[in-house]
Amino acid sequence: MTDTSRMLVLHIAVLALLFALQFVLPAYHHGNLARIMVLASYAVGFNVLFGYTGLLSLGHALFFAAGMYGMGLAIRLFEASSATALIAGIVTGVAISLIIGALALRAVGIAFMIVTLMFAQVGYLTILYF
Repeated sequence: MTDTSRMLVLHIAVLALLFALQFVLPAYHHGNLARIMVLASYAVGFNVLFGYTGLLSLGHALFFAAGMYGMGLAIRLFEASSATALIAGIVTGVAISLIIGALALRAVGIAFMIVTLMFAQVGYLTILYF
């Protein structure tokens, strides 16, 4: 067995274990595990952006928040099911990232970091005031 296949089997085993845990954990621990997995997906996205491309984004949380607000508003305003709201959150996050990415990716280095911070502050203040 090569190192790559061993690593793939280990990752699949961990994901299968985490999936199986949702059926045996009490509600409190299930909620904590769900929060941990959501934040882990946030960390993986940051790792892909900074670790593989070298682009340091200070506004990475904006896309995370856009997806969360898209999902929450779909449930609150349109009484959507959880699956439909999840799709709405993904669409919202992708739409915001396409708009901001088209503008921010024109900058490199420190300028990219400052531009992403600026957009994060715009998103924060928009959510704060509205």
